Amino acid sequence: MRCRLLSLVLVLGACKSQPREMASYDPVPLPSRVAAANLRPVGDIRRGYGSERAEATLTRLKELGVNTVVFLLEGRMKDLEDTEIRAPSDSELERIQEGLVSARRLGFATVLIPHLYLDDGQWRGHIAPSAASDRAAWWSSYSAFLLRSARLARSGSASVLSVGVELKALSKEPEAHRHMETLTAEVREVFPGHLTYSANWDEAESVAFWGLVDFAGVNGYYPLEPDPVRGAEKVARRLSALAAYAGREVLVLEVGYRAGPASHLRPWEWPEEVTEDVDENAQAEAWAAVLAAWLDAPGVRGLGVWVIPTDPDDPASEPKNGFNPLNRPAERVIERAFRGPPIGG
Repeated sequence: MRCRLLSLVLVLGACKSQPREMASYDPVPLPSRVAAANLRPVGDIRRGYGSERAEATLTRLKELGVNTVVFLLEGRMKDLEDTEIRAPSDSELERIQEGLVSARRLGFATVLIPHLYLDDGQWRGHIAPSAASDRAAWWSSYSAFLLRSARLARSGSASVLSVGVELKALSKEPEAHRHMETLTAEVREVFPGHLTYSANWDEAESVAFWGLVDFAGVNGYYPLEPDPVRGAEKVARRLSALAAYAGREVLVLEVGYRAGPASHLRPWEWPEEVTEDVDENAQAEAWAAVLAAWLDAPGVRGLGVWVIPTDPDDPASEPKNGFNPLNRPAERVIERAFRGPPIGG
């Protein structure tokens, strides 16, 4: 009798240890025309993912015409030589899951994007361990990080998971294809949704493993030269050519413009890195040009606005020349494009 009771206790204990992974996977389907927003948590957890304030912002995004919400997961490395990726804490992962669930409950499709950040401020696009042993150790750590992200994406019923972000120094190599082939197969055993990869704008045409994911993802910080309108039209042709090259639809996972006069020429610059006047009209003009040219370009599934803080009304959430388009002229530009019919539709 004691043996039977002990067995029952062990079984129940095992079930309790992984309730989230056992939850059913029931995502909102990715829309045929993706009108997305990247939702970034503010520092105060009381107003971050899963909070009442974040849910109010999601409701506001719904009114804006957003149909897909992108959530960010942050892994960290000390520097470019580091081979160990530190995953977020369990409490951070729980808040991300709460955010995914909240967005799904409101009818949004969701995308989970695990980013890598370096403590010394270097860009992840330079990650390229030189020694074979270091490369093996890095890929092993990255696989563990991504599989943990995949389990979170499944438990939160995310529609799409990105298997990497701006790994520019690695993504063109045959070795990256071999590692990604193994890794995407392992991820698909855990996560049944769509996969993408978030290529930097000047990396996308050289990615070696587009055939392993479902969408060609791009972080679209292309310079709009010589001016926003002509520059956006030129980039639209480039995005359509990328879709043909990759053999799958393109998702512009991030695109954004600071509220500054030169943002359309150097959109990859962070507000803290530049000294410029605040120019909200310049931001709106860049958005108007991009939405008119990219949103319904052949082969492009849609795009995601960078960036909406979970508390967009807090002035401390973004610098005055920051990317957040809400409470500025760009908000109405985005609303008209997202809520309006497709061009030619």
